[in-house]
Amino acid sequence: MKRFGAARQGMKQIQHHHVFLSRLRLLIIMAKAFTGNYPMGEHRLKAISRNAETVVRDCVDWNGYHNNFRSNPESNKMLEVDHIFYQRVKLLAIMAKSFAQGSPVGQHRRMAIQSNIDYICEALKFIPEEENLRLLKVA
Repeated sequence: MKRFGAARQGMKQIQHHHVFLSRLRLLIIMAKAFTGNYPMGEHRLKAISRNAETVVRDCVDWNGYHNNFRSNPESNKMLEVDHIFYQRVKLLAIMAKSFAQGSPVGQHRRMAIQSNIDYICEALKFIPEEENLRLLKVA
């Protein structure tokens, strides 16, 4: 049988911060979709809530460890964050869980969510592109 994909010796071990960053990026995309008034079905709202809970729980584990929290040291993208980054991540997760559970969200809260997303994206050097968000209209 043929095996496709990366060779086992070329694969890296998945670490805790890889999963955390992936979940955080997913939460950013979900929150950005919410602020963009994309449709939010029952399953998507549950996914937002569960993802937000996981991000908050994992964010607590990273407190105090932020000096060693970097992306691959051999890459050019060194990620260095401080405690304010983690507070913003927790705030975004709490806001996401709140709107996913049906709390009212007015214009000022939407602006706060967007401001938080902008700060986190700038720290991560992550740019969620609008054409990728359009795919969320199908759910």
